[in-house]
Amino acid sequence: MSNSQILIVAAMVVGPEYDAIVSIALGIDRGNRRRVREGTRALAIGFSLAIAVTLGFSALSRALGLESDDFEQGLRPVSQLIDTPDLFSVVVAALAGVVGIVSLTEARASALLGVFISVTTIPAASDIAVSVAFADWHEARGSLFQLLLNVLVLVIVGVLTLRLQRRFWQRAGHRAEAGEG
Repeated sequence: MSNSQILIVAAMVVGPEYDAIVSIALGIDRGNRRRVREGTRALAIGFSLAIAVTLGFSALSRALGLESDDFEQGLRPVSQLIDTPDLFSVVVAALAGVVGIVSLTEARASALLGVFISVTTIPAASDIAVSVAFADWHEARGSLFQLLLNVLVLVIVGVLTLRLQRRFWQRAGHRAEAGEG
């Protein structure tokens, strides 16, 4: 509601959902349905709670008239980045998915910061709630699509990256064995 780029980036950094996304990707990769179910349940419950709390706060803010005149008039250039997913959204999520999996499997956790900043899952969830509280259904739909798109791309790219890494490591292991023999 404040239309602050700093707050949007901060919301991306504190996103706790990546563990659940990785759990789903690992579950799909390894054929572990339980892990997929648990990761999906964690995402569904976590995002539902986050949206509900934000919706409550937004509705209260609206009822008390705490939103700015600009916001009430629909001037929301920062949220338009969130509620209008495009090809760039897919590319960013795909790159973030690759970097996230590689950083986890290569024990380079510092690279995860770039993943969090690249993906708009938490801001999209927040924008769904704010948009519903202010009856902006078009923006709510766009933010929901952005959220689902990001999660789906992160999972798909996660699975593909895990499989490519496994093949690479297997080939490297075979080459090392052949060189020793």
